This record gives sequence, structure tokens and C-alpha cells, in this order.
Amino acid sequence: MIVFEIATPGTWLDYEDRNWASRIEEQLRSLESQFFVANTALNLFIGTQSIRPSFADRENWERDSQRRSEIRRAIEQEHAGIHPWENFDEIYFETEVRFKREKWAAGSVPRAFEHNLPFIYARAFLYALDAFDKFLGVLAKEENVPREVATHHAKIADAFPHLRGVRNTAQHLEDRARGLGAGRNPQPLELKPIENGFFNAPGGGVLVLNCLIGSKYGSTMSDGHYGEIDVAPESMLRLREILEAVLSSFKWRGPKRHAPNL
Repeated sequence: MIVFEIATPGTWLDYEDRNWASRIEEQLRSLESQFFVANTALNLFIGTQSIRPSFADRENWERDSQRRSEIRRAIEQEHAGIHPWENFDEIYFETEVRFKREKWAAGSVPRAFEHNLPFIYARAFLYALDAFDKFLGVLAKEENVPREVATHHAKIADAFPHLRGVRNTAQHLEDRARGLGAGRNPQPLELKPIENGFFNAPGGGVLVLNCLIGSKYGSTMSDGHYGEIDVAPESMLRLREILEAVLSSFKWRGPKRHAPNL
């Protein structure tokens, strides 16, 4: 498990207007919350990398094959008097249904579930970064906040240039899957060239959705370009740098605070 720690310079904001200070403190807590959501999603994502599909184990494969044969023979006996080849499709279907239900009841995870896990956690990481960006954007526009807050907010676009585009596609796959861009009346996408070591389409024309290349989650964005977010510790380091810079922009009182808690 990787824990990205945060040190807040104090316990409370040190400003005369306590109503204002309380409102800003709440927004700063929201930033911290999204930071740790991203940290959690990253750990869950990394955990999926060590999952070895059960079907890749030859011993399991042989045992499953034997069990399928046993189930099939039992079904054939239930259909006594009917030649198996005369009802092959039905017997095969019933064999698979019974075999799967038996495996699931014993705790086996469907292959589709195993496949989906890293994508789910990658999107959770993406959404946490996006929420962090939105919270910080709102905070930067609050009256009387330090000017540096807006500067630190701009750093998110530098650190994660494709964040908004990839998030928008993740939220509107129904449009991108049809080759459409963004907006109330989305127009057809002009798919731009992709050359990234995995896709080689220098002439464009390739639509990529919900893609994982190593730790990088990406999709074609609404402008037709391919964008990606790295679900990796390096991304968390950049996010922590921004968060701690924002926290240090304010005046604090009380003892320093360390997070997360046990």
C-alpha cells in the first residue's frame, strides 16, 4: 500500500472573518478528501496488477475440464433415450450454466469482473482528479483567497493536460462510441493521428475508448485527439505538491495537522 501523506501548517485558518474562514476550511477539507480518494483508487488499481486470471492456471483448467465432463454426463443421463448429438447445443448450454453457477457459488469470480476491475479503479482515479480540479477552481474564485491559489489551480492543467478531455469522454461514452464530439448538438469527430507505441495511426481515423496501456488510462477526446491519465504514484506526487502549496498559501493557527489518520 502506498500512502501519500499531507501536512497542513495549522489546525484552523487565522482570519478575522470566521464565517469566511469556516467556508474556506470546508472547501480545503473537500480538496483533501478527493486527494485521498485518488490515493485509495491508485492502491486498488495497483492491487489488480497482481491478480492472475484463474483460467491461466493449467491445473485449474484441467480440473474444470473434468468437472464439465461430469456435469455433461449427468445431463445426458437426464435426457436418457435421446442421442447426445441430436441435442448437442442444448446439452452444451445447460452444462455451461450449471458449471458456472457451481463455480460462482464456490467463490470464483467471473472473468468479466476480473477484467473490469482495473478499468473501474482507473476511472475512480480519473474522477477524483477531476473533482479535485473542480473544487480548487471554485476555491480560487472565492473572495479574499490568496492570489497564489489561482496559480496553483493552473498547475493542474500543466500536470494533467488531458484530464478534462478524458473525463468528458468517460462521462459521455454514448457520444464518443458513435464518433461524436461534445455539446448539446455534438458533431462528428475528426479523428487525429495516434502514435504512442501501442497505436500506430499516423493518418488518424482510429477511435479509442476506455483503454489501458500499462498504468495509463486513455480515450479519444471530443477534439479527436487521444488523451490519457497516468494512474501512477507520479501523478499523486504532482497532486500532493499542488495541494500542499495551496494549504501553505493561507494563514493558519494551532498545531500542524498530519493526514491521513489511522
